[in-house]
Amino acid sequence: MSTHSTQTNNPVSVELSSPQARERLVHVALSVLRDGTEAEDAAHDAVEQALRGSGSFRAKSLVSTWLHRVVVNAALMRARRRRRATERVVANDQSGQGDVVALLSDASPTPPARLEDREDRYRLHAAVAQLPRPYRDVVQLCVFEELAIPDAARSLGITSQAARTRMCRARAQLRDRLAA
Repeated sequence: MSTHSTQTNNPVSVELSSPQARERLVHVALSVLRDGTEAEDAAHDAVEQALRGSGSFRAKSLVSTWLHRVVVNAALMRARRRRRATERVVANDQSGQGDVVALLSDASPTPPARLEDREDRYRLHAAVAQLPRPYRDVVQLCVFEELAIPDAARSLGITSQAARTRMCRARAQLRDRLAA
């Protein structure tokens, strides 16, 4: 059998042939790494891993869901390597400036920023919980589970347009609730 027909029968290859899918992978990696270059590298790593491991894909989930997990894992591995490299720099620093080096290379948020972020997430979750069920369901899938609108629509058994409409209305209600 030719390589071309194998590639077209492979759902992972078909999904990855879409520029939008690759863009989503970079976006997911960016949400984990907070660095555009690192996110692009992690997405590239994820694409390579997905293509190598496409045989392990089981049609129990959507290809996009499986790819989402692959890119999150690739981004987390990249973050771990970066953190280990920072720790090695600090451990090997003979100048006594290790804390300064760690501070400059550590991109993690400060404790007050983490607290503020946690409070914002709590307020968002509380506001989402007050939405009518149809709006709450689409927000849950699209925002918290990071599904694309068409995938969320399929999951809810509605059209993509209906999901977009619900999402727009949910955002409007959330803006009002969070502004108060």
